[in-house]
Amino acid sequence: MRFMTEIEAKTWWLHQIKAPDNSAVKLPASCKVMQAIKPTRSFYLFLYTEIGRHFQWYNRLMMPAKELQEILLDPLNEFFVLYINGVPGGFAELDVHSDDQTELVYFGLTPEFTGKGYGKPFLKYVMRHAWKRSISKFWLHTCNLDHPAALAFYTKNGFEIYDEDIVHQPIPDANSDPYKKLPW
Repeated sequence: MRFMTEIEAKTWWLHQIKAPDNSAVKLPASCKVMQAIKPTRSFYLFLYTEIGRHFQWYNRLMMPAKELQEILLDPLNEFFVLYINGVPGGFAELDVHSDDQTELVYFGLTPEFTGKGYGKPFLKYVMRHAWKRSISKFWLHTCNLDHPAALAFYTKNGFEIYDEDIVHQPIPDANSDPYKKLPW
């Protein structure tokens, strides 16, 4: 049994309502982005936990295995992995269920590659991909629990805040924290 508590998270919803010109921003030669088609649960959770463990990313980690597997196998959820010199360094998850908009569900880099200039070209790659569909909106949400630079990063890269609120985020108590059970 997991014991939960709630914390308040200042949350911002951001969007782009037209495709920005990202043509000048390219991935460094040491980087490659690959779409992970039907990623395994273990691979997904490895990246999810490596990136999210310091930012209260619990939703997918605490989700029943069957529910997460359905998300991973759904062709309308797209997963992209950033490789840096062959090492997984980040991932992005897109929800393309809507005909006219795409949600950036998760985006992040592993701690080893954060702050080294890989985030912007990876985000621009993901943005170019999202806008290949005929959509009217590309959106995401972030909160004060995410990386301290997340909100500024998104606004500097063409996203505009369109809403904000306080959200009550459930998190596990210290004794039932699933991150403490991970082998890595």
